[in-house]
Amino acid sequence: MKKIISLLFALALIAILNTSYGQSTISPDTVCAGTTIVYDVNPSPGSIYSWSIKGGATFGSINSVSGRTDSISITFSATTGIDTLQLVEAGAAGCSSDTVKLAIVKLPAISVAISGADSICINNASIGQLRLTFTGTPPFSCTYTDGTTPVVLSGITSNPYLINSPVYPTAGLFPYTITSASGLGSCPANISGTASVTVFPKPNPGPINHY
Repeated sequence: MKKIISLLFALALIAILNTSYGQSTISPDTVCAGTTIVYDVNPSPGSIYSWSIKGGATFGSINSVSGRTDSISITFSATTGIDTLQLVEAGAAGCSSDTVKLAIVKLPAISVAISGADSICINNASIGQLRLTFTGTPPFSCTYTDGTTPVVLSGITSNPYLINSPVYPTAGLFPYTITSASGLGSCPANISGTASVTVFPKPNPGPINHY
């Protein structure tokens, strides 16, 4: 709940940032925590550009791009929040520009992993032995498959989330994987892991003999 409140509070600051920061775009930029994004400006001949992040390295690290000063990349840290990218141009005549600023809203990273294994008899279901483990801010959505049938889940708030399989009428090995997932915000989810359900056939003792 605190993460959701913090994110909503950060988004509420957008209007203030638009009016007080003299931004180079109409709206603040939104990025995903832990990603690397490239920024640039249209260069003027002979100019040198200086970039900085108001919050410093705790928000992200600035990397040069091919020795140019008109373009950089920023590797954002894993924490969420809001900060400002700042740019100053030193022209060929030695004069410096006003600071151009861009507010950046960092959305939470999302990941989901599937894990677990179970062995059951034919015509039974696996109950609560497989799980989905999330990082990020709920509610989450996820689609997983047992190799045959996709299952779509939405509005997940429990973490980990326990999976119940269908009743399997045939024996075999059923591998579980995640095909897609999402959480609060627009960041794509990192998905990982595998799980499985092994279904054993019924034994066949054969006919009863009389001696």
